[in-house]
Amino acid sequence: MKTILKSFLTLMVLSMTLISCDNDDYTLDPEIALTGSLESPSSSETIAIDLENGDNIIFSWTPAQANDGGTILYTIKFDMPGGDFSDPIYTSPSDNGGGATTFTMSTSRLNIIAAEAGIQQLETGDVAWTVEASSSYFRENFAEPATLSLMRPEGLAIFPEYMYVYGSATEASDIPNAVAFKQISNQLPNDNFQPGVFESVTRLSPGEFYIVNGNNASAEDFTQYYINSEGKIRSGDDPTTFDMEEGVYRVRMDLAKATISFTEISNIQLYILANQAVKADLEYVGNHTFEATNAYFEFLTPESPDAPDWLGWEEERYRYQFQLGDGQVSYLGSMHNEAMNASLVPGLEAYNGRPNGGEPEYYNNTYFLGPDAGYWQGAWKFPDALNGANFTVRIVFDPKAENYYQVLIQE
Repeated sequence: MKTILKSFLTLMVLSMTLISCDNDDYTLDPEIALTGSLESPSSSETIAIDLENGDNIIFSWTPAQANDGGTILYTIKFDMPGGDFSDPIYTSPSDNGGGATTFTMSTSRLNIIAAEAGIQQLETGDVAWTVEASSSYFRENFAEPATLSLMRPEGLAIFPEYMYVYGSATEASDIPNAVAFKQISNQLPNDNFQPGVFESVTRLSPGEFYIVNGNNASAEDFTQYYINSEGKIRSGDDPTTFDMEEGVYRVRMDLAKATISFTEISNIQLYILANQAVKADLEYVGNHTFEATNAYFEFLTPESPDAPDWLGWEEERYRYQFQLGDGQVSYLGSMHNEAMNASLVPGLEAYNGRPNGGEPEYYNNTYFLGPDAGYWQGAWKFPDALNGANFTVRIVFDPKAENYYQVLIQE
């Protein structure tokens, strides 16, 4: 028995010695030993950028290697032809957070890169691209960059901070007071906006309007636009005729595609989710604002005559419904999911309590939820002070900030 135990201990010591020797042989050396090579698109390939029907563009390359075989991360870079990529036009981590040897690019983003490289609408020009490999603190561009020829479509690719309209068809008669449009971005999971879409909710009536990229006519980059007979946005100071019925419209200019759309908004109502009861009908009062001054609501309890049969608690969750275009019912609401325990807007946190002073400043932000929003999605709760009180409710489609709503108790 002693002999067996002695042999076993000897074997363990020998194994540990071998493992120790193996560890001593390994040297941490993250320096890049070999950069990869660019594969696709091939050098000098021409891509016709199609914003309406084009698929995403896939850039790919062979992997780089570090001396110690460690993980390599990748950054794709674009520059002017002949540039050294020290001050690139555009950079981004590759797919999978920088770990993949591919990069998927939308046609809208590629169009912006082309414009920043000086390629004009409906013209063809070149950009250079490469990949930077990084391992620990070592960074190295691939040895052989590639040139890509890009054919730009019509439409803008570099966008102003805001767009504006003015004229007899609008709420503004002159440039300094022109109606503003903000660029909208993807916030909710169902959003699918590409760069360059500008939006404003405003009243329009038959007449003429002008489109400008600023409300200071003496600014160096001040530019005027109009809508041609094909419905395309073009540079020029001609007026555009609005011949639809007077109403409040959600107007969207897609500068990347040089198009504009007008969709009427009407019948905005505040309603209680539990029993679908309407508690306020909001009317447009100008300056991007809908308002109701005669709202009233008593929180639902199991004893309330209009409470649903399943209700076993005090309930006050609500959101807004409205008519979009020709009769389609759509919804306005908060960032909350249906359980009100998570935010659907990245970077914001849910707040499922009553807003009695501890709510975040973005609690009243208002989002277009679309016509297919879940039954409880986008809910808010009333503060305790509104239980059984008369109140004014107001929605502001702010053209230079987030849309929001206000609830004001009437004295």
